[in-house]
Amino acid sequence: MKNLQVLLCTILLSTTLSVNSQNTKGDIHASILASPLTTVGNDDLGLIGLFGAEFFVFDQASVSANFITSNNSLFKSDSETTIRSYSMMPSVQYYFINNPKFHWYGQLGYGYGFEDQTQGIAENSALTIFSIGAGLNIKMLEKLSLKVLVPYFDANNITFGADSADGIGVFIGFNYKLR
Repeated sequence: MKNLQVLLCTILLSTTLSVNSQNTKGDIHASILASPLTTVGNDDLGLIGLFGAEFFVFDQASVSANFITSNNSLFKSDSETTIRSYSMMPSVQYYFINNPKFHWYGQLGYGYGFEDQTQGIAENSALTIFSIGAGLNIKMLEKLSLKVLVPYFDANNITFGADSADGIGVFIGFNYKLR
């Protein structure tokens, strides 16, 4: 919880910084990001993938549709249990700093999905996902940026009433300006 408070304070303090907008209304971006996924209680190692399409409704604000998928044992499976999840999460972004070399933003999202974890008679279970965080796009080429997103991520399995993921993650990938 302390990490969430630090993250929220950082986002709020950043609103006092001056903004030099480089994004313009109507811009469209596509991104692909990944984050390591460890399973609590064992040594499984997997991956969370995030694929997004972002549309700028204002010079400094955008909306996005994000497809998220995860696999808890993609690289290492000591528990011999594989849990895959798939979800859609709409989000809003506000760009606090936009200069020619980097763009720093805050993000807020909420969505739904499902896990293919079999427990008892249920073969699939429903998820809700909440995300709040900060991100950075570092321009590499004219339309290509390195993208880093550090969200507090809370996914709840509402079928079984259990947490699926809870905490801060680090997503790294690429952002491409389509228009």
